[in-house]
Amino acid sequence: MTIKNLDKPIVENKENQISTMQAAFESGDAKSVAESIVNNFESNMLHFQTLMNETMKDARRAQEENWDAQVLASRGVRVLTSDEKKFYNAAIEAQSFDEVHKLMPPTVFERVFEDLEKEHPLLSLVNFQKTGATTAWVLRNPGSPAAFWGDVTASIQEMLDEGFRTIEQGMFKLSGFLVVSKAMFELGPEWLDRYVRTFMQEIVAEELENAIVNGDGNKKTIGMMKDLEGAVVGGAYPDKALVILSDLTPSTIGTKLLAPTTKGGTRRYTGVTLIVNPLDYATKFFPAGAKQRDDGTWTYDNFAIPGLTVVQSPAVPLNRAIGGLPKDYFMGVAAEQKLETTDVLRMIEDQRLYLIRQLANGRPLDPDSFTVFDITGLGAPAV
Repeated sequence: MTIKNLDKPIVENKENQISTMQAAFESGDAKSVAESIVNNFESNMLHFQTLMNETMKDARRAQEENWDAQVLASRGVRVLTSDEKKFYNAAIEAQSFDEVHKLMPPTVFERVFEDLEKEHPLLSLVNFQKTGATTAWVLRNPGSPAAFWGDVTASIQEMLDEGFRTIEQGMFKLSGFLVVSKAMFELGPEWLDRYVRTFMQEIVAEELENAIVNGDGNKKTIGMMKDLEGAVVGGAYPDKALVILSDLTPSTIGTKLLAPTTKGGTRRYTGVTLIVNPLDYATKFFPAGAKQRDDGTWTYDNFAIPGLTVVQSPAVPLNRAIGGLPKDYFMGVAAEQKLETTDVLRMIEDQRLYLIRQLANGRPLDPDSFTVFDITGLGAPAV
């Protein structure tokens, strides 16, 4: 079984801790800031220690029982590339990432995102692209011609001006800490890799999904729930206006859920994704998608909606649902990542904290890419 331990969040009482640290920063009191950071890590050290202990326990079992490649793979231990082996072996020799962090291959981070996409359906559907620190991409305006007929010498300026637009997007920094004890460097490169990837995955997963859904654009992504054309205050975009979804009748489904994906009839309907909170899925959508066959057996997620995909995400607030095509959300991730050492925060003598920095940014491609529904009054009749 792959190390998860996700029944306990990596940061307990996250909102309270964020509020406390924010107040400390705003106070300008250096001691208050330092105390808040240290208290944050002290409250989560048990989880970090458990993660390390379970990794070491599995590594010892693997050696004692001589696990084969298939068993190792089922435990999340993967075959390393030559560059990855070089990196981890150098860290093991130095008993630290201090002097070798510049050697970390980008594939380590790429595997983290691959694992995230497998275990978080929303992340697997979003349009992830590897980019530079500044990104510009060209989009075709819906309904505008991408080609035209005319004389050989006819000007194409009109098509360029009216049919396409350019969006420039910088990057923001997503930071997190990696906690490593000296004993971890005795496990070998494959097990050290599993620990590093599992730890980074836990740190990134919740925050990345939340940013894609709720990011307000203020030094972070612009989420699906935000209005790209709304008044920006202090760098933050406002929420989109809610559309009430009170039933799942064919007429309502067609006009409110399916039709917006056609962008006013300029794009063929090829399916729609509805992103909902897991509790709303259980109480509102699961009963609607459950069907009993003539032989008495049941089928689930059997909606009479062509091309419907229902995705669960804890990032979506209760009684809200997001409709659209996740591929219309662009998420740029910089190819360069950094693993930096710090001696400022060391909770226990044999443990070191490393700062992980990843540049990323994202936004919906168009203001009408996503519709946010109020599903407060949605019952659970069969569709």
